[in-house]
Amino acid sequence: MRIKILIFLGIFCFLALSAGGCLGGQQKPLGFSGVISYDGILYLGSTDGKIVAVNPSARNQEMSFPSSDGEWSFAITMPSKGISCGPSSVPVSIYGTPTVVGESVCIGTYNGKVLMMSPSARSQNLPFPQTRSGEWVYPRTEDVIEPIVGSPVAADDTVYVCSSDGRVYALDMTYGDEKWKSDPLGDKLWITPVLKEETVYVSTFDGHIYALSAKDGSLLPWAFEAEAGFASSPVLHENVIFVGSFDRNLYAVRVGDNEPLWKFPGDNWFWATTVAKDGVVYAGCLDGKVYAIDSKMGNELWEFDAGSPIVSSPALTDDLLVVACDSGEVYALDIFNGKLINEVSIDAPIQGSLCIQEGIVYIRAQDNCLYAMDVGKGKTNWRFPLTIK
Repeated sequence: MRIKILIFLGIFCFLALSAGGCLGGQQKPLGFSGVISYDGILYLGSTDGKIVAVNPSARNQEMSFPSSDGEWSFAITMPSKGISCGPSSVPVSIYGTPTVVGESVCIGTYNGKVLMMSPSARSQNLPFPQTRSGEWVYPRTEDVIEPIVGSPVAADDTVYVCSSDGRVYALDMTYGDEKWKSDPLGDKLWITPVLKEETVYVSTFDGHIYALSAKDGSLLPWAFEAEAGFASSPVLHENVIFVGSFDRNLYAVRVGDNEPLWKFPGDNWFWATTVAKDGVVYAGCLDGKVYAIDSKMGNELWEFDAGSPIVSSPALTDDLLVVACDSGEVYALDIFNGKLINEVSIDAPIQGSLCIQEGIVYIRAQDNCLYAMDVGKGKTNWRFPLTIK
């Protein structure tokens, strides 16, 4: 089993996480950053290494980018190494979704950096970091930690982030100083941690769920161990952790228990992070299906066959579940019975997390475009290319 997992990880790294050589004199990163919305502005990472702030109102009016209404773009680069076939710096891959921290935007990058950005400073295109505006980068030196694939999580005055070195890092929200780093918890942590009160929860590739003190990173007495590694980021709902495993099961583990509350089988791995609400867990699977599962009993309520692997986490509106596939299909489903309400298609894979605001679904696809979709009506409102200077 371990050999199969390692083979898969090697293939996944090559296809999804590696850079794509010299294209147009420049190394081309990939990345599958998702979209978030805050105060009327969308924040996302592009496939060419930029953090982009987009105002949907300005895009509806087809205004030139950036408009004066909170839009900006910031390229994250690193020095090129070895024999270069282009410029001395190259774009950085971005896999996590940006996190809004107060009035700032935080992101972790695949070259092992955490950046805190001020929208005001970025909209003025000032040199980064503007420390008086609350901007910082960790680590500050040329040294880096291992690649960051998940998203940062912020609470109180601390930013928490997981790294491929198997550690969790806690950074001061204002200055970016390292408060603590945990002992190595596993081979890689390609996840977004879960924070509840004063505890940080993480799931690992070697099949553990750990609880850490948010104050100093020390391991708390409880930990859970499964026979196979965990593939997805954990979700905490009503004191139960839901997480997908490489053994093709979705696990429900009550905090403090040594045995799972239940295991739900799929026909492939549950890679996408689940969504849990009102006693129901919605889980997309690489088998191309999305399952609605009773959170307490683990029995299936309904399933929908999307026909293509689901890498992106589902998203909820009041009465719709929106599911995006690697094939580019986007489905709006009735949350109560899984019935198909509408379908929209784009000609590009979808792997990053979705964002829903006022009934509009925002998706950054692998063609490096941002889409605004009214899936309730079954149409695309606009498509915005992110290949901006």
